Amino acid sequence: MKVFLNILIFFSLLFSEVEFYSNQDSFLVGEHIEAHFSGLDSYGSDWIGIFQSNASNEEYLYWKYTDGSQQNNYNFIDSGNVNFSPISLPTGNYELRLFYNNSYDIIESFPFIITDSCIEVEESTFNDMFKVMTFNTWYSAQYGFGGLNRVAEIIASLNIDVIGFQETDPGSIIEIKSLLSAFEGYEELYSTPSESNISIISRFPITNTYDYNIYGIGVDLLIPNSDTIKFVSSHLTAYPYGPYDLYEGVSAEDVINNELSTRYIENLDIYNQIINNPLNNPSLPVIYVGDHNAPSSLDWGNDNINQNFGFEMDWPVSEFLLNNGFYDSYREIYSDVNIDIGLTWSPGYPKNTFDSWDIHDRIDMIYFKHGHTKKLYPLASYAYDCDPWPSDHRAVITEFAVCQNSEIGDINSDEITNIIDIVILVNEVLESSNTYCINIYGDFDYNEELNILDIIQLVTFILNN
Repeated sequence: MKVFLNILIFFSLLFSEVEFYSNQDSFLVGEHIEAHFSGLDSYGSDWIGIFQSNASNEEYLYWKYTDGSQQNNYNFIDSGNVNFSPISLPTGNYELRLFYNNSYDIIESFPFIITDSCIEVEESTFNDMFKVMTFNTWYSAQYGFGGLNRVAEIIASLNIDVIGFQETDPGSIIEIKSLLSAFEGYEELYSTPSESNISIISRFPITNTYDYNIYGIGVDLLIPNSDTIKFVSSHLTAYPYGPYDLYEGVSAEDVINNELSTRYIENLDIYNQIINNPLNNPSLPVIYVGDHNAPSSLDWGNDNINQNFGFEMDWPVSEFLLNNGFYDSYREIYSDVNIDIGLTWSPGYPKNTFDSWDIHDRIDMIYFKHGHTKKLYPLASYAYDCDPWPSDHRAVITEFAVCQNSEIGDINSDEITNIIDIVILVNEVLESSNTYCINIYGDFDYNEELNILDIIQLVTFILNN
């Protein structure tokens, strides 16, 4: 009987056009993988597996029947898709393989690769930008690769200006500052005196410190051009962790209740005591970073449901911040979660070492909020985990510029559009200062380039007003 079935399968393949592919050919560690198929001459027990590229057909890493289950329901399915989530594969080369009728005779395959967030970072062309980082160092880099020396090296190599640390004890902050001092541009550094595991190191002077509690610490920073911003680092409670609970069968209602009784309250306290406290300069622009141990609602919508094993969730911490004037800097740059997922938990612990129950998500955040008179602009944002990697989290970096809240044409932000603005714009076109704020208020045609046409439009605007 088995010989007859194999002969039947062989002849059916001669006359069928099976299509078999994935949603991408390159995935970040932890990203879900979809197998799409059509044109199958189904035999009711067809299955799809994930393999290392050089493995035999018996050495699968993950597998499912074409109905998406691991129960042989003898479903005759000729087209559809199978989703693998959650999934943890180290970096490397892999294949999706399609088989008929519980056999190991391959029908079709699709190659793909797993990559990390080790990217080549381009320096900004703008002179008025600065870089901030959120970095959970995993108990002061005791368990990853490279230790605190590597932490300092990463910061210097990326030219970071302000770092919000989590899981870094006060003694380690002193050591990181000492290690950084050997790098050009880091000879003078400022840091918070916090006795918790949350700290801030800055190239910019700290003018005020707001050490509220074990969940958050904030500072006022005097950044270039005499602008002042508020910078907050936070580390919200780790457990119970919502995505793990959802996958293990805890109801969505109970998961949200857990969020409301832990991280939501902690975040609300940071907001009320540090960010929005009338005594703590609440009119300043705010950059709020941290390991929030909770995903973003922006990553758990219906359009990304496959990554999140079928759930659509409004996560309370992100909902509160997004509803109270904050923006998610990573999602401002990468709005499509299916193209740029930005997973930060986890590259492995140590890197590329995973537990069978690992569930990956974006929980390390850089939020920002405009001030009363000044705006923050995110110019670039990315997750990062280049080897050797000292942490069980990816770091997140965002480049910002801070500009006066002006109208287009008011290039010097004096609330008057006149000949002085024309002179500034002409000088910028002739001899670029690479100043982002001038580009914002001088780009009349919104083509992200300053030229003679912008000057003509500014002159016309002034003449007509």
